[in-house]
Order: sequence, then structure tokens, then C-alpha cells
Amino acid sequence: MFDWRRLTSDPTNRDAAQQLDAFLRSITRVEETSRLEMLLDFCRGQEVLDIGAGEHDVAFFSEEGWEHGRIARVAKRAVAVEIMPELCEHYRAKGFDFRCADATSDVDLGERFDRVFIGDVIEHVNDPVALLSFAKRHLKPDGRVLVTTPNPFAPRFRRHRAERRTRYVMANLEHTRWVSISNMHEIVWRAGLELAALRWPLLKKPKQGLARSLAIFGKKCLLAVAPLEDVFVEYAFELALPREARSAIPVAAAASARVD
Repeated sequence: MFDWRRLTSDPTNRDAAQQLDAFLRSITRVEETSRLEMLLDFCRGQEVLDIGAGEHDVAFFSEEGWEHGRIARVAKRAVAVEIMPELCEHYRAKGFDFRCADATSDVDLGERFDRVFIGDVIEHVNDPVALLSFAKRHLKPDGRVLVTTPNPFAPRFRRHRAERRTRYVMANLEHTRWVSISNMHEIVWRAGLELAALRWPLLKKPKQGLARSLAIFGKKCLLAVAPLEDVFVEYAFELALPREARSAIPVAAAASARVD
């Protein structure tokens, strides 16, 4: 992680911004894959904690398209955390391991995971640092966290303003914030984690054969003339424990509290 505070006390310092940019470039990964394939590869064969897996309403559930269902198929074990009791009951009845808990609280599930996925949740919560602290608490020493969130600079949000005939750019009305890359760097630092990779899957959805090759080629051509944030609609941040913390946290840490 780049610690701008070692360079200056001024968070608007130009040199600090340029050095942060250099760090972010060094961890940028443009990948010839889709968002879903990236997520499933991240979870495959791993013990996974999926935070906010209920997706707001049971109406979003489908056996084929539901993201947590796809994760559960490839993971060694998948546990979901959801704050809404009715969603937990619904998915438990379908055989999924759902724990009803506030993922910005001090709750400890008493388990540690290889992977923690936080898919489009951080923009909804009151306290993003507490959310990442919850993820950190449940991470094995060599584990990883994957956080996705909308890219506020994507042209589609400006198009929405015209399409909806609003004066102002509107997000999902339940969102509490936009999270840019520099914002995320600071949130991660405050949570005591490390920003390990900025991941940019070239495809939004999986494609096969010629359609896949053409879509990847087209995206690469666009990237040759446009900045990343003008091309992709979403960020994907991969996080890890700082190197010095990995040996300090026992894998089987005792739980301070347990939830069903």
C-alpha cells in the first residue's frame, strides 16, 4: 500500500497523488475474462464468505442467475451473511447456509475463510470501514477479499440523467456513496487491509467462440484511446491482509460472538 501520509500532511498534494497513481498502475490487471468468470475463479475450491448475498428481495432469486447460487456450486463451502431475516429464512429453506448478521457490526461468526466476496454492497452501507473490518475479521491469513462497486465515472450514469430527464445524476436510491479508486484506497488503509489488485474483466458477461474474441478485441481497441474509467462500468478491488499481519492472526481465532 502507498501511504501518502509519509510524504505529506496535505491530502491534496500533487506529488502524493502522482505516487498513488503509480502504485495503482502497478496493481492494475486488465483480464481477458468476464465479471462472472472472474468471481467464480476467485471462489472455486475455496471456503467463501459472501456478504450481502440476499440481493434485496426474493424476487431477484433464480436458480440459474443468482450470484450466490453460482458461487455455492464452485466453492468448497459457501456461507452467506445477510441482514434481512426474511431473506435468510427464504434461502435457508432452499438449503443455503445463511447467517443473519449486520456486516458492519462487531459480530464474529467464529469461522475464517479463504475468500470473502462483497458484491455491490459497500455503496449501500453507513460505514464502509466497518464493512471491511468485518471482512478482515473473517479472513484466513493468506485469504483474499473481492469488492465490486459501480464506477461513478462511467458514461452510463450521465446517459441515465438524459434518459430519466433529471437535472442531477442519480444512483440507486438506496446508495449512500460513490466509491472511487482513491476513496477505496483510503477506506482499505483505514480498515487495516492492503489493496492488492485493481481487476478489470474485459467482458461484462461470459461469451464463447468468435463472439468472445470479437468482444475482447473491441474492448482492447477502446482502451487504446480511452481511460479505463471511461470504459468499465464497475470496479473490482482485490484486498489482502498486510504482510506483517498475516503471521500475527491465528487461523482458528476464537470467536467473540456467534450468530445462527
